[in-house]
Amino acid sequence: MRDETKRRLDRQLFLQKVKWAGAGLAVAACLAGGLWFSGLDASVKTQRVAGVVEAVGPLVGGSTRAIEDGLGVDVRLQDGRRVHVAVLKTTDPHVGDNVEVAEHVHGSGRVTFSWK
Repeated sequence: MRDETKRRLDRQLFLQKVKWAGAGLAVAACLAGGLWFSGLDASVKTQRVAGVVEAVGPLVGGSTRAIEDGLGVDVRLQDGRRVHVAVLKTTDPHVGDNVEVAEHVHGSGRVTFSWK
């Protein structure tokens, strides 16, 4: 094999290895970013917010058990926001009740609400 042909073959083999290594690094970076974001979302600050029940209805979605045991409640918070919270039927919420809901602010900026 001529020296020039061997050099071109070695160069092609090297470039192929570099492409595979680059793809592996890209996948590893995506996995690391996903793990970092999920860890960031796991840090939660909780605060109680007062509001008034605006509507009570059936719980939509979830499992059959959750639909049987739960209600969907719309709450208007004191700061004007409206939130939808899932509650157990045993809490017996009524329209016009003054209630407190827990506001969960996640590290990623996501905000969720739950019944006190």
